[in-house]
Amino acid sequence: MLCAKHIMHPRMSIPARDRGTSIVERLMCPYPALPVVNDDSEVIGIVSEYDVLDVIREGRTLSEFDAEAVMSCGHAEHGSCETPVTVMPETPIDDIVEIMYSLNFSILPVVEHKKLVGIIGRKQIINALAEKGFWPEHEFQKRVQSSKIGAGA
Repeated sequence: MLCAKHIMHPRMSIPARDRGTSIVERLMCPYPALPVVNDDSEVIGIVSEYDVLDVIREGRTLSEFDAEAVMSCGHAEHGSCETPVTVMPETPIDDIVEIMYSLNFSILPVVEHKKLVGIIGRKQIINALAEKGFWPEHEFQKRVQSSKIGAGA
């Protein structure tokens, strides 16, 4: 079974105390969002490009915010919480796709024992689909056949 650990990117994050300029520099990576971590490398939230755009819309400057002030935890409330949305290295890709789709997430932090071990993005999942031989042929055929069954109904 294909899991997060098979396609996740090694740890990439934003320290909670990082200020605006540093956040913008870190977001100049291939991911539209990054996990925010505390001093113990525990995930406490996510900062996305949209969070930075919100700051700009509010008329604030880069020196007027830090990661902890603009991050979200993935739940309805905004800010830090005890249980931000994360996945484990063994989480199946199908479950990750469902979480991303239902919460409209572009990345998910991958944690083990509360510590960040990697991130997985939508693009990595799509790239894995395109990689010849990455998905076992029998699983791919099963997916295609089941989607055709529902298509005509």
